[in-house]
Amino acid sequence: MSVRHALAAILLILPLSLTAATSDSSVQERQLFRQTREQLQKNQLTKARPGVVALKNYALAPYLELPLLTARLDELPYDDVENFLQRYPDSLPGDSLRAAWLAELALRQRWQDYLRYYNAETAGKAHQCWQIEALHQTGNAADALAATESIWLSPIDLPSACDAALDRWLNVEPAKLADRVWQRLVLALSQDQENLARHLVERLPVAAKPEAETALSIYRNPQTMSALMPDLGKQPHGSAILGIGLKKLARIDMDTAAQLWQVWSESGVLQSGDSFAARNAIARQLISARGGAALPWLISSDPKGHDSYLLEWRVRLALADTDWDNIARWIEQMPEEMAATPRWRYWYARALATSADPERSSQANLLYRNLSSDRSFYGFLAADHVAQPYQLNHQPLKPAVTIAQIAQRPDMRRAREFYVLGEKTPARREWARALRTMSMSEQQASALLAKSWGWHDQALRLAQISGGFDDLELRFPIAYRDAMTQAAKTRGLPTEWLFAVARQESAFMADARSPVGATGLLQLMPATAKQVARSLGVRYDPKLLVEPARNIPLGSKYLSDMLARYDGNRILATAAYNAGPGRVSRLLAQQTKPMSMDVWIETFPLRETREYMQSVLAFSVIYSQRLGLPKTALIASNERIIGAPVEVTQAETTSAEPVRQAAN
Repeated sequence: MSVRHALAAILLILPLSLTAATSDSSVQERQLFRQTREQLQKNQLTKARPGVVALKNYALAPYLELPLLTARLDELPYDDVENFLQRYPDSLPGDSLRAAWLAELALRQRWQDYLRYYNAETAGKAHQCWQIEALHQTGNAADALAATESIWLSPIDLPSACDAALDRWLNVEPAKLADRVWQRLVLALSQDQENLARHLVERLPVAAKPEAETALSIYRNPQTMSALMPDLGKQPHGSAILGIGLKKLARIDMDTAAQLWQVWSESGVLQSGDSFAARNAIARQLISARGGAALPWLISSDPKGHDSYLLEWRVRLALADTDWDNIARWIEQMPEEMAATPRWRYWYARALATSADPERSSQANLLYRNLSSDRSFYGFLAADHVAQPYQLNHQPLKPAVTIAQIAQRPDMRRAREFYVLGEKTPARREWARALRTMSMSEQQASALLAKSWGWHDQALRLAQISGGFDDLELRFPIAYRDAMTQAAKTRGLPTEWLFAVARQESAFMADARSPVGATGLLQLMPATAKQVARSLGVRYDPKLLVEPARNIPLGSKYLSDMLARYDGNRILATAAYNAGPGRVSRLLAQQTKPMSMDVWIETFPLRETREYMQSVLAFSVIYSQRLGLPKTALIASNERIIGAPVEVTQAETTSAEPVRQAAN
């Protein structure tokens, strides 16, 4: 019986509802794939075999063959494994089989075979450690020890497969044991991996344990540091312990941490690296909590501006006081690479423009004009200063490889099939695996291919990393146009602004989920979505937030609520959409004087929200052109000055809303 006849025979036993709608062979193959895969998942191998045979030429065939082969790896079917890996090289199914095969070979201690099949590019930590064991067992002890050293300094716990290799490496030179363990112990505590740190303390020689236990104690309760001085400062690892303790103390009591840092840095108890890291942690807390009031400390703690992070914040905080002379001077002290960014070129021009010196004013205009050719928030701001049109600089991608060539690759066919099946996660995995083996030109063609599928989030992300940064059709897709346009009209929102928010929030990835639970195109937090749904009188189901038809109406309504709350000011509404209205309103209530919009944005205490506002405003300009709308100004006339007080509720005064990616 031919494969085609076999497929037809199998389809006869499928439910009528699955076959009546269409006779298209690709639809039938997808139906049979789902049925066969379900049988394999239920371990109904006999039932599944006819489907596997019938679908041997289907793009996703390796995903059906894989579980059948994996199920009998204990039989050590070398020929079948070899055949599979040869037919599906550089593929996710091949990677999966190789990983399972290597685990079986390690279990059987077939170390020579293990080395033959090992692939460093796809190996996880356990496989790396088995490779080390294989080297050791096959007479390559020196290579095994060298490889162990490269995995030792991990800030997280390593799998049990690594235990034998680590024990050998730590014990081969007993004199170095304590130092090696201490090095990783400090790394673990710096990364808040307390469980790993406790485990490492147990590995130390008895004589070294008291100091390590002191480190753990200070990590848990950093307020005890002062009581342990000066003896602690004289210990071999005293500086590292104090550095860890200061970083932890900064979160609890920043003033005490700042005082202790100064005393211990000046006395030499803190070594330069530990002092630098502690100062950075203290500075972040002070800036976040006190804003401009932290400026004197930033200057005194780093008078020569050696720390570029503190220098950057020194300038940013001085903006609130419009201290233009110092702003210009401090930008001139920045590392060349930092000073050359659009951000600091813009602020340097702003500072020079305030000078009464005609030469400096002329220099400011020249800087503005040069920067105005940049397609960015700061480029658009500069263009407004010198009354120049915005430069969008659209340059379509023209790869040397054709879309048709890329579409025929087996890995891209697999990605396409999963995408059509609506299985986005395996589609993304196939896509990402395929890109690893592609040239730049092939990646560019892949971006265009994704666009042709309507897979906008992959198209725009790939364009950005493959030399297509100026292809605005790829990077700023007009996705879900009808739904987005209707929502903007219904809610009285600027259409380009709604597109810009969606572009920044999810890159038009409909099933996007953030680490804290924001979901869908417009990244709604569940509590917010529930509240908006109630206000609209519609049923709320968190599972439906990944559907654009549900997400767009809810997100646009919340965005319109923010716009109304802040009297049509998109800057404040955008900040509130990201950081929460309570945070924005509290910040406005603390503001003592009106502030230029660019200064207000630049001095917003949360980096994520600061950059979010800048991106959304710049994207709005781009989307107005992409949508064929009248030219949109970066900043509207009602947004140029920010400082009008807003009402802050009691709940907003006492609560802190979660920010999706807190930063400062």
